[in-house]
Amino acid sequence: MADNNAIPVEAVDPDKKTSSLLGKITEESTVQLDLKDQKCYWNDIEFEPGDRVLNDGTCYECCYGRWIIVEEE
Repeated sequence: MADNNAIPVEAVDPDKKTSSLLGKITEESTVQLDLKDQKCYWNDIEFEPGDRVLNDGTCYECCYGRWIIVEEE
């Protein structure tokens, strides 16, 4: 997905801190509300909730301290 606001990032480096990468959120997904404001990391770089990154054509959004794949709209 092309997102003009997404920050291009390199592939995940296993030697650097990166938050979990998850699939798309569905209506059946559950979340922990206490993680709502938790930041995400990608290769040791800190991102705020709602920030988006683009890696190899896939857009991820920082959500509840995890990277969630953003669906095409």
